[in-house]
This record gives sequence, structure tokens and C-alpha cells, in this order.
Amino acid sequence: MTGYRRDIDGLRAVAVVPVVLFHAGAVGLPGGFVGVDVFFVISGFLITSIIHREITAGTFSILRFYERRARRILPALFAVTAAVLAAGYVLLMPAEFEDAARAALAAAVFLSNILFWSETGYFSPGIYDQPLLHTWSLAIEEQFYIIFPPLMMLLAALRRGPVRLIAALTLLSFGLSVLTTHMRPDMAYYLLPWRAWELGAGALTALLIAGLRLGRLAREAMGLGGLAMIAYAVVRFDEATVFPGAAAVLPVAGAAMIIAAGGQAGTVCDRILSLRPLVWIGLISYSLYLWHWPVIVFYQQITLDRPDTAGCILVVAVSTVLAWASWKYVETPFRRPPAQQAAGRAPSSARVLATALVGIAAAAAVSAAVLAGNGFPGRLPPEAVRLAGFAADRHPRLRECTARDSAWRPPGTPCLFGPETAGPATVAIWGDSHAAALLPEAEAAAQRSGRRLAYLSRSGCLPVPETERLDGQTGRCAEYGNGALAYLTGTDSIETVILVSRYAMAAEGYLVDYGLAERDWGPTLFADTGTGPWPEDQRLERLTAKLSTTVARLRSAGRQVAIVYPVPEIGHKVPETLAKLVLHGRDPDAFGLARSEYDRRNTAVIAALDRITEQHGATRILPQDALCGADRCRVTQDGTPLYYDDDHLNSAGAALLGAAFDAVMAPPHIEARAAEGTR
Repeated sequence: MTGYRRDIDGLRAVAVVPVVLFHAGAVGLPGGFVGVDVFFVISGFLITSIIHREITAGTFSILRFYERRARRILPALFAVTAAVLAAGYVLLMPAEFEDAARAALAAAVFLSNILFWSETGYFSPGIYDQPLLHTWSLAIEEQFYIIFPPLMMLLAALRRGPVRLIAALTLLSFGLSVLTTHMRPDMAYYLLPWRAWELGAGALTALLIAGLRLGRLAREAMGLGGLAMIAYAVVRFDEATVFPGAAAVLPVAGAAMIIAAGGQAGTVCDRILSLRPLVWIGLISYSLYLWHWPVIVFYQQITLDRPDTAGCILVVAVSTVLAWASWKYVETPFRRPPAQQAAGRAPSSARVLATALVGIAAAAAVSAAVLAGNGFPGRLPPEAVRLAGFAADRHPRLRECTARDSAWRPPGTPCLFGPETAGPATVAIWGDSHAAALLPEAEAAAQRSGRRLAYLSRSGCLPVPETERLDGQTGRCAEYGNGALAYLTGTDSIETVILVSRYAMAAEGYLVDYGLAERDWGPTLFADTGTGPWPEDQRLERLTAKLSTTVARLRSAGRQVAIVYPVPEIGHKVPETLAKLVLHGRDPDAFGLARSEYDRRNTAVIAALDRITEQHGATRILPQDALCGADRCRVTQDGTPLYYDDDHLNSAGAALLGAAFDAVMAPPHIEARAAEGTR
């Protein structure tokens, strides 16, 4: 069972096809992402089989091992990276091109999983404009194989069997994954210690398979059962599945069972996986995996939309053709067997590795040039560059003053804005990143009114106490909310509190069914610290109750309260989309959000906010009145974008709420005079 196995090439097809179709938007495969987990098991099995066999025979060479990995991985990876940078030069905006260059360098040195993990915070770019995002899985594999061969060599030198130690490390990694997936899914998804157990499962299969003595019936049951487990995960899992964690056991165990039961002709599973079309797809599966995601990303860069049925067929067909060409003309010529090397028809291991280092250096040089050139804006029409530049239109003190894990600012010491001569803060704005987006105009209104403004914001956290965020997008929400409320109710100078949040996200989840910006984001998970996670069908009810209680506590402390209603969520990154419309010769003025889409998403939320404001005598600030007409919510004014991404207003957009902020921040004597004038 150590020779070539057609069924494993067939299993590669079972892994790659769901991934490609899932990313291309095919219906009926919401869990197609589990194909990556199947790949991990296959990789762990094959590499461990080779290492263990050669160590046992006394022929293992770590230099030759890494030479084989370089031959297998690098040529196609470099080809795809070069194509991505070439296409990015034509189609990507400067900041996006810089991101692609940074990812190209990270992919070349197998650190892209760490790069993308570090960018999963709230201010990170969306995934649809990251053409090398999928290289995170290659990075995990190669990091594993930096550690694994020396470990196997050490165990052999100590005359220790590897099974027990690898089993213990696999169980440890699995435990980490299960414990962390709920709290930090980004970490559990992208980083090796939390994913190593999947490769470890393949490694253990390789080490234990020789000792298996299974009858025909048991092999049939294991093989077909493994296929059923993978199929179930592909069909029944979706983006709401807490993953990887315990859920990943299904595809991982299924793949291990298929491998363990296979390799002997005659079983139904072997015959299925050995079918010629599946084997052919398995042979090109590595190139298909590499090519499919850039094809999808650049399709969306051109169409500014997700693939429809025809688009899905197109991107799958193009990806398959490119994969075949890559396998035939890039992969195969570089993967000559050792016999050819001995005959002098292939370069030595040292030469192969030296060539790999040259390729890595070339990728680094190109990436450095793109970064040093700020994405080469001169290659694009000036108007496209101008529009794309509004993606950076944020308050200069945003990161300093917005509480995050990496920049903690306790609620007791908020950033203050407005005239320093105005004394202590009398107005406060409290919320999530939508409060951060409105900070430029809130600060301007504070200056106009002569009042001091306290800014309390934590990205992704609702302006309520005793409520935690569980989906890994942020952390310590309850701690911050409790402290913020204590500050606002306990600081005697505070007279008015403005509450801002992306309430539709808390009630309805991310905007995964419209636009591109959040298409593959997971569910938002909030929880009460006392009673646990909010049930999906009670999210609006829980949000309303928490917000109503918060407003009541502020009002009982003598504070005036204003609530900013939902800002229209556009679903597309506004500056970049406008820029690409210009780049492609299309009319940017036609871009906007249908009012019906805004109403569909926000009607129930607005009704809940209306009940709260009426019950507690709070003031309403209505962005929809400033941004939306009867048919459409606009995204520009006089050629200036009003958003810096898909759902956050920039300074120009926030300025449209200036009159409302002025009314809320008007000094008490002006408020009294205004009240007398209305009698």
C-alpha cells in the first residue's frame, strides 16, 4: 500500500471540487470549504508514508525531502503568483495592489496564514479582493513539514516509535482547536498549532495502516462511510457552522477512513475513486486549487458582482483549463524522479533549493518594488486613483482612540475632543466602529457648539453592558461596555450621550446575501454574560432588550440620549467600486443601494429603535433621511464618495449629519431658547 494509489488521486478530486464550486457560488454545497481539511489528511498521510519508509530503509535525506517539496510546490505557486501580480497591475487599485504584493511575499516564504490571521481584525480588507488568500493552507502544510521530518529523525535516532508521540501531539492540537474555535475562530482557522491535528490524523493513518487487518466487509463499510461523512459535511455544513473545532472531525475522520480502507482493488469506494475523471482531476488538483481563487477574485474585480450561474460555469471552466496547462507545462517538467537525477538529466538537490531561493528572492524584490511604489498609482486613470483614495478617509486618531486588544484604552480615560477651554466633557459618543466613522463630524459639532466631547468606542461591540462578542472579530466587549456605562452614569459633567452601532448586523448578521464585501463572513455571535449566546431567532429581541435597558439607565442618571439609526450598508466597498467603474469605462453615478434593500434589512430594527426612543424620550438621528430617497440610497455627493468602505461613512458622509449633531449638542441656554420659540 506504499505504491501509487489511484484512489488517493480520486480523493484529491473529492477534496478540490467542493472547494472550487463553493468559492464559485454553486448552490447545494454550502460546506465545500471542508475540502481543505481533506487535503490536510491526504498530505499528512503521503508525506509521513515517504518519510517513515525511507527512515526505516536508512535512505532518508532531509535535503532531498525539501528538494521534493520545492519541486512539488514552488513552480506552480510562482507561476500563479506572477499571474496574480500581472493581473493586479491592470485591475487592482493601489492599496489593493500593495496587499497583493504583500501576500505574494508571504506566500513565497509560507507565512501567508500568519499574514491573513493578523489582518482578520475589524479594519482588515474583505476577502474578495485578496487573490492569494487561499495560500494560507499551503503555509500551514509547509510549516508542518519544517517541524515534522526532524521530529521523525529524532525519534528514529532515539529508537522510539513515533506513534505514541504523534498521537499525543495530534490530540493536543485537536484539544486546542475545540477549545479555541468558539472564542478565537480566526486563530483556530489560520494557525498551525490549531490545524496540525488534521495533518496528524493523516500521519497516524500512514503509521498504523500496515497493522490493519480488515476484512472485505469492514473495508467496504469504512470506505463508503468515509465518503458519506465528507459528503454530509459538504452538503450540511455552512458558514454558520462553528469551524474547525469538533465539526472538522467529520471530514478529517472520513478522509482517514477512506485512506485506511483503500489501496486494495475491489471495494466500491476504491472503484468510485479510481474512475478516470476523478483521477484526472486529482492529478491537476494542486494547480486547480492554486488557480481557482485568483480567477474568481479577478472575475469579481471586472464584473463587480458574484458569479451567477453562467459566471460560475465560466470561472470553473477557466480555472480547469489553467490548472491543466499548469500541471502539464509547469508542474510535470519540474517533478522528475530521482532516477532521472542520478542519470544526470535533472539538477541536484542543492541546485533545486538554490533555484527556489532565487525564486523567493525575486518574489521579495517585486513585492518590495510594489510597496515602495505605493501600488504604482500612475498606471491607473487619475480619477480612479482619486476615488480609491477615499478608502483612507478616517479620523487621524481613530486607532489611537478606538479600544481594541492591541490598543486598549480603559473607559475611564476616553479620548476628548472639542475646545480645550470648554472644561470637562459634557457630551459623549458611545458605540462600535460606526461611532468611529462619525467621529470627524461629532468632533466638528463639538467645536461649533463649544462643548467638550468624550469618545468611547470599541470596534464590533454594542453600546450596552454585560454583552460579549463570540465570533472572533473582537474581544472584551462586556468589559468595555460595563466600564463605558459606569463612566457615563458616574461622570457628573456628562449631560448627553449619543449611541451609535451597526444594529442590523447584531440583529440580522453580516450582509452575506448582498454585495461582495462580506460574502463569506461567518455569523455574528453575541452573548449575555449571564444567560449565554443569543439564539438566532431571538437576536433582535435580545438587542432591543439590552439597548432599552441601557437607555433607561442613562436616562435615570439624568442623561439626555440620542440614538443614531442604521446607516445604509452598501455591500460593496464604495471608493474602490467607484474607481473600478471609472477604470472599466462605466458610469459611477449609477452606483448606489436600492431603497428597497435598505428597508428590507432595517425595517424591523427601525421599529424596535422607535419603540425605545418613544418609551424613554430619546432623540432620533436618522442617516437614512440624509442619504436615501424614495428609490435609492446614494453613495456620492458632487463626485465625492460618502463612505470609506461598504458600511462606514467617511468625513463627507458624516458631515451630512452635522445639523442633527448640532441640535443634540446645542448648549443648554440655546436649547431653552429654542424650546421657548416653539411654544
